[in-house]
Amino acid sequence: MGDRDSLSPPIVQPVLPVDDIGAGVGFYEHLGFDVDRFDSNYSIVGHSGHELFHLQVNLDLDRDSNPTSMYLRVSDEDRWHERWKGAGVSVGEIANRDWGMREFSLTDPAGNTLRVGTNL
Repeated sequence: MGDRDSLSPPIVQPVLPVDDIGAGVGFYEHLGFDVDRFDSNYSIVGHSGHELFHLQVNLDLDRDSNPTSMYLRVSDEDRWHERWKGAGVSVGEIANRDWGMREFSLTDPAGNTLRVGTNL
């Protein structure tokens, strides 16, 4: 177990499937993220100089049954919610949840669910 302590902590960056890289890039840019296209099948999404997650083309993706989701933990969830709502993005109701989070969710064009929130 001691050897584990000498390793650097991992950084997790999920790879979200998209069936249309242009639609995915456009959606996340509209949300205010920085998006770098690596190639025609892969992009990297970041914010304020930090790499957050990736988008990768999957032409077999079924948007209606896409189970992929991720959580964006922020300290100002109300501001994120208002900004995206004001930009015309369909976002869920922001609320305090029984599991100790204040959060909301939205779905991207590929059917990926993003939950955004903070600990209460």
